[in-house]
Amino acid sequence: YLRDCIKSTWVSTSGKYIEKFENKISKFTRVNNAIYCINGTHALQICLKVCGVSRDDEVIVPTLTFVAPINAVCYNNAKPVFMDSDDNYNIDQSKTISFIKEKTVYKNGQTINKKTKKVIRAIIIVHVFGNAANIDDLVNICRKRNIKIIEDASESLGTFYKHNKVHTGTIGDLGVISFNGNKIFTA
Repeated sequence: YLRDCIKSTWVSTSGKYIEKFENKISKFTRVNNAIYCINGTHALQICLKVCGVSRDDEVIVPTLTFVAPINAVCYNNAKPVFMDSDDNYNIDQSKTISFIKEKTVYKNGQTINKKTKKVIRAIIIVHVFGNAANIDDLVNICRKRNIKIIEDASESLGTFYKHNKVHTGTIGDLGVISFNGNKIFTA
């Protein structure tokens, strides 16, 4: 396949192998659609756009993460709202829920930060080091509060979420996985 791909001169942005790759990823993760992007940062930036994030909106992000989620938020001229991490290095579900309940108001179909008066349009949940973040209750409140859920599963391809037996990156509204060399772990 590699030799054929190079010979065709379609090695990175188009060609039959991109579609084959997308189909295999869709089948592996059991999702309807997988779309190839040049890198995880770009994929996250597109996810934020699809979710309607625009200038001066806020996006909840974990404090412990690769820089890509923060860059994607900033590339969309939005503002990150940092949340503490739990003992597994993922976003702390209970602290994030407390923030949403106590520090925001839900008005006219939007969650608004009481302090900044800005709309919280989305949350990026990062599954760090192959650990699936604990997010059942967080997903529920975000759905009730119209906060779009983007999962950065770049470091957790092949990880299943708890009892649901679904892949990380397939629980929220949109998910991102990565094949960058620093995301592959071996034991």
